[in-house]
Amino acid sequence: MKKCAAGLAALFLIVIFLSPRAFAAGYELPEGTSITAQSAYFVNLDTGIVVFEQNADEQRSVASLTKLMTALLLMENVSDLESTMIEANRDLYTGAIIDPTVRASHADIRPGEHVSALNMLYAMMLPSANEAAEAVGYYLGNGNLNNFYALMNARAAALGCTNTNFTSTNGLVDMDEGNYSSAHDIALITQECWKHEVFRTVVGTAAHQMPAAESHNEPYNILSLNAMIKPSSTVYRSYIKGVKTGSTHDAGRNFASAAVNDKGETYIGVVLGAPWDAAEDGYAYSFHDTATIYDWLFANYSIKPSIDTGSPVTEVKVNYSSEADTLMLYPAGDLKTVLPNDSDELLEKTFDVPESVDAPIAMGDKVGTVTLTLNGALVGTVDLIAGQDVARNVFLYAVSRVQAFFGGLYFRVVCILTAIFLVGYGLLTFWMYNRQKRQRVRRAGGPGNAPRAPRPGQPPSAGRGVPPPAGKPSASRPPSSGPDELDLGFLEDDFTFGPPGED
Repeated sequence: MKKCAAGLAALFLIVIFLSPRAFAAGYELPEGTSITAQSAYFVNLDTGIVVFEQNADEQRSVASLTKLMTALLLMENVSDLESTMIEANRDLYTGAIIDPTVRASHADIRPGEHVSALNMLYAMMLPSANEAAEAVGYYLGNGNLNNFYALMNARAAALGCTNTNFTSTNGLVDMDEGNYSSAHDIALITQECWKHEVFRTVVGTAAHQMPAAESHNEPYNILSLNAMIKPSSTVYRSYIKGVKTGSTHDAGRNFASAAVNDKGETYIGVVLGAPWDAAEDGYAYSFHDTATIYDWLFANYSIKPSIDTGSPVTEVKVNYSSEADTLMLYPAGDLKTVLPNDSDELLEKTFDVPESVDAPIAMGDKVGTVTLTLNGALVGTVDLIAGQDVARNVFLYAVSRVQAFFGGLYFRVVCILTAIFLVGYGLLTFWMYNRQKRQRVRRAGGPGNAPRAPRPGQPPSAGRGVPPPAGKPSASRPPSSGPDELDLGFLEDDFTFGPPGED
């Protein structure tokens, strides 16, 4: 049943996610080897690694490779391909589809015939039937081809296509009329188609029998235009499992391919803009270009683990454990990549791990990472995990904490402040002791305060320890401090100041 009418508006609201370009490790064709195509893009589906590209984002006419998007929308929107019948509406047989000078490819589906969606798919993919693509677009667009073009462009944007615009269901419209794509974008569309089992079956078929219909009394055969799946051709390769040709004079010879080698490694390849004229053997240069790239790739490269998850790659010191001094680190994943067949030693490993780790540690804990590069190109980064459990020794941990405390900045600051306090306190104590001592000396009388001997004929001065004469009160003046000191009692006598003779 038709799903497009309900889903068309929703697709217009799809957020466009630009899919990241796959990793490219600098793979290059051997010196002296080249291709004739203007653009090319080859990617490994197992790893997402781009193994070859040339002008991959250049906008070009893609001719009948346009039908890949028509086929994708048919598979995504019709749940029962065998039972769903699609009418080849008579109004669609116009323009280039029936123009004898164009010589558009077809599957002899005649106006008014009803053909199953599955047979429409065979017709589009094998002989590249333009009338089949037009009928499918008209059906999915609810009788309006412009609706279907909008559907095509919305789906392309959702896949991450950035150099694509469709104004045709079949590719009979070239770039100057707004129908174009790029090698990279066609690869994205082909990759999405390849996810469908029915698609893989259809495009790997060299010949298919179309059933009888209103204008066909007998079944008839349709043949694939893909010479690379036909053993009788000089460009036959057993690893090619499809997909689609597409050619006009403006677009040149184009070919989108899927390849699966004897190791099960799967690739999608696209070449655009190969010369229109055939090679000397009569086959298109687009086939020869495709064979050149795959033959070189499969002879020299394989998908291999970049690193062995079963073997430790480095070790790190362990703190606070009596069980182990070091911990072995293992890769968390093998990071499969496309590597030269003899390049195991060419991978460079850059480790990002701490100098040590503290116990306890559980097996599987992430400890660091390792980054792998090949000839200077990034392969990827893998987590490094602990290969065993390591328990903490409580005593060792306690000792280390005590050592850390006494060796820490906080402890050193406390020690310095304590030393400053003690020195200050000692100096203050010493100063207070000397001050009190001087005060005691002054109160007790020191050597300079001894009583002076009386002059002859005079009574001894009253002083400390000398009682005053009997019957005479003690003088109020303080004792003399010595022979050279001022006698304060001397100032009590009356003196005449001023010049002599003046009062």
